[in-house]
Amino acid sequence: MTYAVPEKGDVVVMSFNPQSGHEQAGDSRPGLVISPKEFNQATGFALVCPITNQSKGYPFEVEITGSQKTTGVVLADQVKSLDWRARRARVVDSVSNETLGTVRDYVTAIANG
Repeated sequence: MTYAVPEKGDVVVMSFNPQSGHEQAGDSRPGLVISPKEFNQATGFALVCPITNQSKGYPFEVEITGSQKTTGVVLADQVKSLDWRARRARVVDSVSNETLGTVRDYVTAIANG
């Protein structure tokens, strides 16, 4: 089966297993793609943050806005580099530029310390 190359701002459904500790897990769960399509296509990987409907008020949770179907929060502190083909990522939605920008700002802040 051929899968569309995900692009930044896309909500994909894919496997986040295996997981360890407090990481989000699941065979089929939503995630927000934060890497550009060109990177995703060239490498076969995508940077993805999991999405959950169970907000706990953590500082790096970003509420989803501008989406047609997806609700909940993006966990910007749990960014993962995942093989989107092997994990059979399906694009199901997209988020607003505001949501994407906030998530990317948080990831950058974490990476820059």
